[in-house]
Amino acid sequence: MKQIRDAIVIGSGIIGSAIALAVVRAGVRRVTLIEKGPLVSGMTRRSAGLVHPFQADPLSTELAAMSYDLYRQWAITLPGKSSFVETGAAVLARQASDASASFATWKQSLAEANEIGPGGLAAVFPGVTTHTRGALFTPHAGYADAVLTAQAIVKAAKDQGLETQTGTQVKQILARSHQIHGVKTTTGELEAPIVIVAAGGWTERLLAPLGVALHLRARRGSLLFYEQPREQTTEFPMLLDAGGSYFVRPHPYRMLSAGSISAETQTQGVDALDEYVPATEAAAVNRVIGEWVSPFANLTPKRSHTMLYFAANDGLPAFGRVTTMTGLYVAAGFGPGAFSVAPAVGETLARMVVDGESPRDISSFDPLRATLRT
Repeated sequence: MKQIRDAIVIGSGIIGSAIALAVVRAGVRRVTLIEKGPLVSGMTRRSAGLVHPFQADPLSTELAAMSYDLYRQWAITLPGKSSFVETGAAVLARQASDASASFATWKQSLAEANEIGPGGLAAVFPGVTTHTRGALFTPHAGYADAVLTAQAIVKAAKDQGLETQTGTQVKQILARSHQIHGVKTTTGELEAPIVIVAAGGWTERLLAPLGVALHLRARRGSLLFYEQPREQTTEFPMLLDAGGSYFVRPHPYRMLSAGSISAETQTQGVDALDEYVPATEAAAVNRVIGEWVSPFANLTPKRSHTMLYFAANDGLPAFGRVTTMTGLYVAAGFGPGAFSVAPAVGETLARMVVDGESPRDISSFDPLRATLRT
C-alpha cells in the first residue's frame, strides 16, 4: 500500500536536515526525510562544521550570516546540549590583491567584519601570524560537531511531526507529464506532490532519469586533527585562507583541526572515496599551521580523513525549483560552505514551498542554469 505524504526530502545531511526542519515549521504536514544509510551518513559526517560568513559569493555570504543565529541560539532552537563553540574567524591575505578584492566584497556585506593590518591579529591573539598583508575578522563565527548538529535538527523536526526513513534508498523519483508524484524506494513507494533532493554527491544520479543535469563537480578535501602543545595556553580564532584552500580552527579537548581543499576537479566518485590523506597533502597543511600559528609548528596529525565538496562548474550551488518539473526542488553543491549556510537554505526553500516564491533572489543558483546557457 502506498504511503501518502505532502513532501519528501531526500538526504539527511546538514542541508537536507535543515530543509526538513524548516518545512515542518512552516506548516507542511506529513513530511518524510529519506536517507539511504544511517542518519547523517554522507559527507556531513566528515565535515569540519565551520560556521562563518566568508563565502565565495555574495548570496552565500548572506545566507551564512542569516544562519549564524540558529547555531548560536542552539538552546532556544534545538534540543540537547549545544556543540557550537564561538571562536570568531579571520581571513588571512598573503598578497595585497587578496586583501583588496575579496575583503572589499565581504566588508560591503558584513557590517561586523573589521579589517586588521599586519600584526594586528597577533596583538589580540598571541602566537597568530604577523606574516600577512592583512586580515578580516568577525566575532560571529565558530564551529560545531556536524553530526550532532544534524541529528539535533532532525530531532527538532521529528518533535513537530517529521517522519524519517533510514536504510532506505530512493530508486526512482516518480513523475508523469512533468509533474512529481513521489518516489520509489527499496522499501516501497511514497506518493507526494513535492520532492526535495538534498542528497549531495548522489543528487545527479537521482535527477538524471528526469532529464535534469546539474553538472556538479567534486573537489577533494582533507581534514586532519592534532594535539595542541602543552605550552599553548592562549586562545585563537578560526583562520581561513583568502583563496579558500586552507583552514585552521580550535577543537575540543585541547585539539586542533585543520584542512585543505584541492583546486582541481576530482574524477573519483562519491561511492569510491579514498580515506587516505597523502603525505604531500598532510605536509602542506602542516606547513600552513606552522605559518599561521607559530606555537603549532612541527605538529604531527593524530588522525585524518578525506571528503568531497560538490559545486557546479561556476562554483555555485544548484538550489531552487526545477522549472521543468512541477513539484521538484534541489539543494545541492554548496561546497565547503554547506554547513555555514544550511539553516538559511532550509528557511528559503520552505518559503518557496509554502508561499510559491523565494523570499530572496536566488536566480544565480538556478539548478538548470548550466543547461539553459547551452
